[in-house]
Amino acid sequence: MHDGDVNERRPPPERPEAEPETRRAASRRQRREAGADSAQVARELMKLPASSLAKLNLDEDLRDAVERARAVTSMIARRRAERTVAAALRRVDLAALAARIANVRATGLGDPQRLHAAERWRERLIDQADGLAAFHAAYPRADHAGLAQQVADARRERSGGKPPGAARALFRRISAVLEDAATAAEVAAREAEDAEPADGT
Repeated sequence: MHDGDVNERRPPPERPEAEPETRRAASRRQRREAGADSAQVARELMKLPASSLAKLNLDEDLRDAVERARAVTSMIARRRAERTVAAALRRVDLAALAARIANVRATGLGDPQRLHAAERWRERLIDQADGLAAFHAAYPRADHAGLAQQVADARRERSGGKPPGAARALFRRISAVLEDAATAAEVAAREAEDAEPADGT
């Protein structure tokens, strides 16, 4: 047997496997991804109107950073301010905050739980005979003028298979009532805390 025949039968040399990502490289990649996410959320915060921003329940430091950034008009300075907001967002749950921003844009509600509560109330008002009385009892201080007509319009709309314009208007009405009630509850809670003696007695 010739040496050439032996060489021809030898399997080709195996290629070395790609080296696994080092911890340092993985850490750099994660920081880049987190930075990109933070920058995106920072831009969204800076574009929100003040009325929507107030519904996000941001902590004081982050809210101050966003408000300072929003006040900047120079393009170059605004980019620096955006980076400052993005840095402040590194300690925030970005996914949860992004969900709240989406809810505020879609419904005017910052709290997903209130969003679901508004949906449940709308369905009860439209589908159940006791819906109006239950809503009045739950929110006695709300302005209920014209609510019965809105509910009737939404019922006719649904039974006629029409586009849900009246149902959407009813949802916005309910959302406003829930938002006002939540704000009033927060104010009452703060006032109660302020009224307590400093030593707790």
